[in-house]
Amino acid sequence: MYQSASAVLKEIPGVATNWWRYNIALARAINRERTEFMDSGLIAAQIALQAARQNPLSVWETLEVIEHSEELVTRGLLGTREKLSSFAFDQAEEALRAFLNTALNREGESLSGFMQREADVMEAVANFHEQVEKIKDEFGFQFGTRDYELVHETEAFQLYQVLPVKPGVKVRDDLKPMILVPPYMLGVHILSFLPYENKSYAHAFANEGIPTYVRVVKDIMEHEAVQIMTPDDDCTQTRELCAKLVEKHGQKVTLNGTCQGGYICLMNILSGTLTDVCDSLITNVAPIDGTHSNAISGMPTMHHDFMTATLPNGSKVANGYLLSLGMRFVAIDRESPLVKVLDQASLHKATELNPGKTVAALFRWLLKERTHLPLAIANMSSQTFREPIAEDGTLPVSLYGKPLNVKDLAKLNVKWYQNYALKDDLVTPPCATAANKFLEGTDVIESVPFPGGHVAILTSPYNKRSPVNGTFTGKDGTEYRGPVKFQLELTS
Repeated sequence: MYQSASAVLKEIPGVATNWWRYNIALARAINRERTEFMDSGLIAAQIALQAARQNPLSVWETLEVIEHSEELVTRGLLGTREKLSSFAFDQAEEALRAFLNTALNREGESLSGFMQREADVMEAVANFHEQVEKIKDEFGFQFGTRDYELVHETEAFQLYQVLPVKPGVKVRDDLKPMILVPPYMLGVHILSFLPYENKSYAHAFANEGIPTYVRVVKDIMEHEAVQIMTPDDDCTQTRELCAKLVEKHGQKVTLNGTCQGGYICLMNILSGTLTDVCDSLITNVAPIDGTHSNAISGMPTMHHDFMTATLPNGSKVANGYLLSLGMRFVAIDRESPLVKVLDQASLHKATELNPGKTVAALFRWLLKERTHLPLAIANMSSQTFREPIAEDGTLPVSLYGKPLNVKDLAKLNVKWYQNYALKDDLVTPPCATAANKFLEGTDVIESVPFPGGHVAILTSPYNKRSPVNGTFTGKDGTEYRGPVKFQLELTS
């Protein structure tokens, strides 16, 4: 008994020192996450106060907002409590084991060793922002390098060619060209996540020799043409980009749109404006009928001025910080500051303090790639989450004052490769596939389920279970092909 007590007493100085290290690091990590979260919240509050003065909510709208806020708070608290309970239980179990090892002089981690390990883990979490900053030179498109070429630009867009980075691969001019269209909100760089780590959706095409291009929206803070962009403008300028590539390659273009970008590509094609320059479409996790996404369509409907920001030149745009905050509210049970810190701690512990470049790049995208949106584009997008596709296949939005009907894809003879994510809680499978029933009996559509969540295909394009450049068997037993293989076989 004396030896056990003596062994424990010897550990106390080390335990105490590391306990303080742990708590200081925990406070730093939580403070960082809370500050980042609260900053967006305060911006939202400021915009809401200005909007309420000019265009106050009705009593019914106010009650709806209050009810939704209470639901978010409840979900956030329950998620935090559940995560904290699970984390504390695991910690207590490991601490007890370490205590018994020390007291009984058993092999295994000692009490001071346990506390030192936990302090090291929490300090790594607290300092993780350094890794997020370091990854900036590897993350996303590096348009200033020789791996990209600016081939054309319009008032609002730049068109860059994405060149192969795989040794020995050259662009094949006999293959069909393709334009990647990112969502306005999520930004362009998620399409080129970590190109030198084989984790880039854009380079998955380019590295097969496919003439691959990406449509980049110019800086909205500097270009008025972007600030006042409408869906009609988007379509007109996209046609100009496609025409440039038809002139260059002698073949019609494939539009490859991700999330909101996929929906915009579908709109542009259905307008008939691109008939002579585009004959195929690829969409990734595109919200074809947003009313099937309870996470977003369930949000209260607000006046548009509750999400606007006024730029120095007087132009009004949709505030990217506010929209980003809205997306975080969708997953508030996983996005509260304490939950994020504890999740990071678990990850650092599981990877022995080396979570890798993928996690750093993902955090950089989530934290840094926020931008304002043209107000007309944001309003169009919001409408697609409020109003469903009509019974006859007509979309809730129009172009050039004319209706858009999904059934017209068959008339236009446009091939549509549509992929969606089985574990996507933002663009759910029913949300992504809502238009398929209108194309039954045609050979127009190819609908492919991918495992994982909303950005899985972008961050892990060569996943062994579902490679983008090969074939794979889905959970339903069906044989599917990836989008790169689809694009290659369009030429053959």
